[in-house]
Amino acid sequence: MIHPYRLAVCEDDQIVRDGIYRFCGETLTEENITHEIASFSSAEELEAVLETGEQGFDLLVLDIKLEEKNGLELAKEVRRRDDRVSILFITGYEEYALAGYEVQPVHFLLKPLDWEKLREILLKDWRQKHRAQTVLLEKGRRKIRLAVHSILYVETDGSHGVQIILEDGSVKFPAGMGELEGMLPKGQFVRCHNSYIVNLGRVQECTRQSFYLDDGEHKLPVSRKYLNACQKAFVSYKNQ
Repeated sequence: MIHPYRLAVCEDDQIVRDGIYRFCGETLTEENITHEIASFSSAEELEAVLETGEQGFDLLVLDIKLEEKNGLELAKEVRRRDDRVSILFITGYEEYALAGYEVQPVHFLLKPLDWEKLREILLKDWRQKHRAQTVLLEKGRRKIRLAVHSILYVETDGSHGVQIILEDGSVKFPAGMGELEGMLPKGQFVRCHNSYIVNLGRVQECTRQSFYLDDGEHKLPVSRKYLNACQKAFVSYKNQ
């Protein structure tokens, strides 16, 4: 089970803090993303929670200029013990932005906030952290759970089902290509031919005729019918 996407909003201005909290919640709810958001009015308050180790966050939204200990100082301490958590700085002072690059923030947002930009940053960070790790394929009494990264591609089996090609073998599943396509994580799997669905996470190179996979052995055809959609999907996936 993938845990909820967890955010901490640390901002000493209550109006701004409440606005960020509400906007992030509404955005994630609209996208049907399971999430938890906690708000803090000071760096010390957030630091106390982080030090217990009882609650981890995926994204910290930090105001750089807080009343006492500032967000940049907190970010440096957080980064020394956690290189995975994402940090988004909020600031009303453009000159503070350059000072924060050493903690590798995902972005800086200047006040007044560009809400559409906040939405873009939020969803991009979620996609990068919460891309499905496993997929459950289910039809009738047949159920298979597979690690997403282990799937190279899917091909028709010549009858009424498909063959799922894995790193270490293959498995048959009693579904048509269109039906199976709907069961796989959108954005990561794309139909490249009437007979093939490819896992973009395993694609090393894309040309107008073929997908070359990263195992160094497999090459899948890209038909003219699916070429435009495949190219767009490949670029979008790699830019996430």
